Amino acid sequence: MKAFDILPTVGVGPIRFGMTRADVRQLIGPHDGDADEEREWYLEGLAIDFDAAGKVAFIEIAESENFRALLDGECLHELDADSAVAHVEKLAPYDTSAPEPGYTYVFPTLQLSLWRSVVPDASQDSDDPSGRTFEAVGVGPSGYFPEIAG
Repeated sequence: MKAFDILPTVGVGPIRFGMTRADVRQLIGPHDGDADEEREWYLEGLAIDFDAAGKVAFIEIAESENFRALLDGECLHELDADSAVAHVEKLAPYDTSAPEPGYTYVFPTLQLSLWRSVVPDASQDSDDPSGRTFEAVGVGPSGYFPEIAG
């Protein structure tokens, strides 16, 4: 299984912000078939958004059997949500005023986000994995996520 390092403000694995679609396809192969003008999926878990000029503008990483995405040596999809937040917080604080508290954590200094569709609560069955890990890690170039005010 491939391991891709998450490089805040730079890219993920061999993919760098500002690369063209052709550059991406040359590095990691053809997209998975799901594509539109703005987004293409690769390796069954790597969504790449392109700007109007066709350059990499944002990368969203889902869990995949084809690769692991590592931030500072840890795969954020393999950590429980609290541990993932704590791991990223070692590098930078998250914006406590970001929308969707508990679902989304935005780390503006790193231009990185963590997202899950469900926040588990006390009534959730202990065998139900929903929301216990993050479903997506987003990585943007400098300026993608606004800096924390104040």
